[in-house]
Amino acid sequence: MENKIVSKNLNILDALRGLASIYVLVGHARWLLWEGYHEGYKLHPGAYNLVDKIAMYFFSLFQFGHQAVLFFFVLSGFVIHWSVSKRVDKSGKFEIGDYLLRRFRRIYPPLIAAIIFTYLFDRIGLFQNLPVYFSHTQYSSINENIHPVLNWNSLLGNLLFVQTVYTPVWGTNGALWSLMYEWWFYILYIPIGWLFRKHKVATSLFVLLIWVLNVEYGVNVLLLKMVINYFIAWYMGVLLADFLMYKSINIKAPIGYLGVILAVSCLRYYNSIGKDIALAIGIVVFLYFVLTTNKFSYLAKLHKLGGFSYTLYVVHLPLICLFSGYVMHTSGGTLPMHSFYVICGVIVALPFAWILHLITEKPFVTKHKVK
Repeated sequence: MENKIVSKNLNILDALRGLASIYVLVGHARWLLWEGYHEGYKLHPGAYNLVDKIAMYFFSLFQFGHQAVLFFFVLSGFVIHWSVSKRVDKSGKFEIGDYLLRRFRRIYPPLIAAIIFTYLFDRIGLFQNLPVYFSHTQYSSINENIHPVLNWNSLLGNLLFVQTVYTPVWGTNGALWSLMYEWWFYILYIPIGWLFRKHKVATSLFVLLIWVLNVEYGVNVLLLKMVINYFIAWYMGVLLADFLMYKSINIKAPIGYLGVILAVSCLRYYNSIGKDIALAIGIVVFLYFVLTTNKFSYLAKLHKLGGFSYTLYVVHLPLICLFSGYVMHTSGGTLPMHSFYVICGVIVALPFAWILHLITEKPFVTKHKVK
């Protein structure tokens, strides 16, 4: 089995990252700007015309936002290890200070912009007494998930990446939940990456053991318990990057490693974390074929989408939520059967995120070549 990476295919990763962010955006627009399947279509399918039915089935493809975030996790592990390894190969050492500075420059500017605009949009919605901000809509899926908290405790928790563990996410920006994981993956990579460069097999077995013990018994520190649950998915991205970069081991070794994880995930933990980890393995296999074949080369043309994917991810949801509030306000508290507002939400959010990307993300990424 060939394991030679096609170098130009690295651009495809940027395209996939951008497409995944757009996927999440469309999914949230579908959730907040359409009446929904169970609380809408299923109650009166006969009221839908052909166009609305086609749109309903099409946008139903965008309901797997959680799975898209798993894709981000695996891809992030790959990109971080790939870029760090290139610098280590060049300088001969892992500069922790430089690594953390790059992560700060990459994460914080768009995050701060997201926090500011979340506050502004949420304050407008609260001031206007829009029901979506008070869990007073007729849609349980919205009421159960939209609880804007805009106090100092939440602000500090989101800036320190402990949201969903010790504090709520900031306002209506529920998408920020994944940044907690992402940041602490970066931190865990410092010791794990150091060990990995010295003893790859031993480190991989150690990560697997810690994951199993954590799922079985749980770490007493809730933050660590949650992060370790998904770190192994991120670590698979590290393994893929290392395998394709150095090709120093036979492909049977990583296949066996992933096989063990898959077996444990499906046979022991499928009803908890297992199905997510099994999906992460599928993502690794997919990325392997993306990077080592020419079957997906056409996607490279979309690589610029990856440039603003992070900003799009962290800023879109409060905007969509405010839009949803006004739609319900002007239609007697209901969301429509048609998907016109879903499309409008996407069309508005994309340029909004692009402009913020030019201000808060691109200067830091381009100037300092942050990866």
